Amino acid sequence: MFDDSYIQVIEETINGFDIYIEPNPDQYRGGFVWSVSKEGAELDSGVVFSINDAKKLVNS
Repeated sequence: MFDDSYIQVIEETINGFDIYIEPNPDQYRGGFVWSVSKEGAELDSGVVFSINDAKKLVNS
């Protein structure tokens, strides 16, 4: 399990897909904002409560 308190931004490219995960800028909701894009086009995005949830979504 990851400790969410130290995560700043995660940017990775996997099989040509750009993965981006960062802390949610909305301090009242918390969690993390994530997105998956390819060749500059955003394919999916969302907000989740933990970094593990974000990694599960982008790896599925």
